[in-house]
Amino acid sequence: MIIIKSAVKQLKRNPLMNILIITELAAVLTIMIILISLIESRFEYYLPFSDEFGGEGYLCNFEMPIAESDITELAKNGRCEFTYYGQFYVNGQQPDDENIPCSVMYDDKWINAYTPTMQSGVWLDNTPDDGKYHAVVTPKNPLKLKAGDAIKVSDYDGKSIDVEIIGVLNDKQYVLGCSFFSQTDVVGRNNFFDMYYTYNTEVEADKWGLFFSKDELIDSPVCSGEAGVYGMGFVMTDDMNESDRKALEDALRSELAPEYTKELSEIRQNSFAYIKEQLYVLLPIALCIFVLTLITTVSVISISVNSQLRTYAILYICGAKWRQCALISFVYSLMIGLVSCAVCSIALAAVTRMTQTVIKYGRYEILSAFLVLTIFLVFSALIPHLILHGNKPKEILKKE
Repeated sequence: MIIIKSAVKQLKRNPLMNILIITELAAVLTIMIILISLIESRFEYYLPFSDEFGGEGYLCNFEMPIAESDITELAKNGRCEFTYYGQFYVNGQQPDDENIPCSVMYDDKWINAYTPTMQSGVWLDNTPDDGKYHAVVTPKNPLKLKAGDAIKVSDYDGKSIDVEIIGVLNDKQYVLGCSFFSQTDVVGRNNFFDMYYTYNTEVEADKWGLFFSKDELIDSPVCSGEAGVYGMGFVMTDDMNESDRKALEDALRSELAPEYTKELSEIRQNSFAYIKEQLYVLLPIALCIFVLTLITTVSVISISVNSQLRTYAILYICGAKWRQCALISFVYSLMIGLVSCAVCSIALAAVTRMTQTVIKYGRYEILSAFLVLTIFLVFSALIPHLILHGNKPKEILKKE
């Protein structure tokens, strides 16, 4: 208790110096978390489909609606994953109406693979189990739909279901495999980014979309047991013999997806090339930040201990040992570290709230912050011992 009280007094004694130390340490923590987020973001969009990209087969863009059975019959002994399409009309729209939604259906794997940021409500992976049909809608849609609204969705034959809107996407978000919308700004690289399209209200002025769970909708009156394939999809050929594989490749390239059928080996190679290109830029920065952390820690602790030498000398004369003085410095540094973490969190929250960024508080970001604080605290215990061990209280008080 005495050690904690002494550390608190030390914290109050020199507020200006403490503010400078907190600011410096918070800046290092913030930069480290941003950097780790940048590095992790380079893998974020590859990892959900790493098994598929690591296998043999094709990534295809089916630009016209195709029955799933037409593809699976050709890909015997193969495995397929698709984006699905539904020609749906909302609240009495007719087939010739303008602004008919681009209706996309995902199976559970694709729903869980990537979660876009939501303007309001939740993504399809948090669909409530209430026996209703559910959908997520794009922002600024012509019907001004919002989370909690109820709509009536109809097919071409007039069959309809009641659907609840459970979420609204944020603007400028990636959507999986949905080639209704614009491709990302990394277009033409034939890498994993070809799976992701951007919904941007400034670009998609005349388009809007609804997103459904295929498993929820497939047996509904508007689907009748089969959904059409549209957009990006995987056709895996790991377990196919060579002749079947060649027949499938010919059909994909000439009939089913002639504009875009890429071998997964090519996608994989280009994806790793892109990731390496990004890491070559970021890793040297990470190394510099790590060195900066060490230098900052040594300088901050040294300044702190030297500014408190007179206090430690008085404590020693009053009966405290140098080891206890070092422990007081450690507790003081722990308090500084906790306040710095709070300042860092507030700064990052403000940045992420005001702008669309890749910054997040994931496992690796937390570990990097923990590493910085551990280094800070280890030096907090060592440096006072090194400085104080070679000094006598009388000498310190004379100098002071």
